[in-house]
Amino acid sequence: MGANNMGANRTRSVMQTADQSKTYYFDPRTLRNRKRLAGTFFTLAMLSHCASCFLIYLAMTEKISYYEGVLIFIPVWIVGYWFGTFFSRVLDVKLPDGAKKCIISEKTRKRLNNVVFFLGILLVGVWGYFYVTHCLMVEKNTQLTSQAFRILQEELI
Repeated sequence: MGANNMGANRTRSVMQTADQSKTYYFDPRTLRNRKRLAGTFFTLAMLSHCASCFLIYLAMTEKISYYEGVLIFIPVWIVGYWFGTFFSRVLDVKLPDGAKKCIISEKTRKRLNNVVFFLGILLVGVWGYFYVTHCLMVEKNTQLTSQAFRILQEELI
């Protein structure tokens, strides 16, 4: 019976200390692993955006068609967006009292989130521009050329 009381007293004293101070300490190993995981997610998001830039380069140099570039770009961009979101979520730690705390400085977190977010938006804008100016205009010009070719054939016959 003495062992049960001793365990109960120890648990109660730890709970009282945590509730009184409202300060919660995290295991340094857990924080280090979360930082590593956040770094991995940020790196993967940036690699995904770099792959998207490479697709733009391949499409501009006509090594792949714009259609292939757009079809490959969409899943690559989605993966980059997911990793950017995972990066943002891993940095926030929820405290037992319901508050959130960032494991790195707030300024650094905002800058890194902005880099991932705005680079993703920029890539979508660039692909939208190239798709409209190159793919849609080529189709329109092809249709006009084929109509002109048919009219020319009819006149010669």
